[in-house]
Amino acid sequence: MSAPQTINGLMRHLRNDCDIKISGSYQKQQLVSYGYYHGYKGYRFIRNKNSQIPYTDFSEVVAVIEYDNNMKAALYSDLMFIETAIKNIVCNASVNRLKIGTFDYVYKERMCDNAANTKLQSKRLRLRNSVYSKLSTRFHDEEGKDNQMVRHFYNRGEDVPLWVVFEILYLSDLASFFECLNESMREHIMLQLDMFDNSIDTNRNLLSSMLYTIKSLRNAVAHNNIIFDTRFKDRKINSVLKKWVEKETGIQNITLYSLVDYIIIVCCLLKRVDFSSARAKKLVKEFKEQNQLLQKNVAPSIYALIIQQNVTHKINALENYLNT
Repeated sequence: MSAPQTINGLMRHLRNDCDIKISGSYQKQQLVSYGYYHGYKGYRFIRNKNSQIPYTDFSEVVAVIEYDNNMKAALYSDLMFIETAIKNIVCNASVNRLKIGTFDYVYKERMCDNAANTKLQSKRLRLRNSVYSKLSTRFHDEEGKDNQMVRHFYNRGEDVPLWVVFEILYLSDLASFFECLNESMREHIMLQLDMFDNSIDTNRNLLSSMLYTIKSLRNAVAHNNIIFDTRFKDRKINSVLKKWVEKETGIQNITLYSLVDYIIIVCCLLKRVDFSSARAKKLVKEFKEQNQLLQKNVAPSIYALIIQQNVTHKINALENYLNT
């Protein structure tokens, strides 16, 4: 194995082998701060290493990194807000009018229809196993700690209430929980969110599709992974989700191959849980500003690779949607 490259050696490599201008102490410090492997190596292509970005100056690499970082910062609080809000809405609806507000009781009373549907029953059993596993792990991890949310109930011989379970569920678990509820319960929650369209969502699973879709974006943002080219995308767009979003917003060609499509879906959810569209409008404003800043700091050929031609049209349509 060869010896690790020095920063000076990496700068020479960028100049001589990658045809990227880089010099001086300032750009040297930028390379140190952003990192060669997380920075240049991660941002040198669009989605896969065969689609190289034609950089000519290291300042363009920095502009793309900053664009990516700023969009993660803009999305972070909104994604956390959506996750918390949907958890609260689903949790409250699931225990409403029940005698007991535990996961076991909800599982028995509100995850019990379509018993002949083996695929659904399998999902429900996997959900139950996942919940028990997370409770067991949390119980073990709370030993000796002051904040004993799970142990507080088990040490008193009580089952934990559903709200405690929701505190330790991941976003994918939340999607699975919703998917496992009785059909009437799912429809009730969708109506509460003003998202139910029987002509499109015949199985009442639009919300779970939305949550599964934004889960990969949420994880990429939370773990500081690259998002500008949607390389985090882990699934094709669900046909129900595609039809609903296009009908809801009037924006066509939602494919998830561009960050703008994820922003459109995030805005649809924010409009439902924020009730003022203020957060969504702020996100769109930040996206437009970051696009303009990127356009100013990179060559037109690079900007065209990152920001597709239809993005401006989609953003204008999204603004119209949020203003209605």
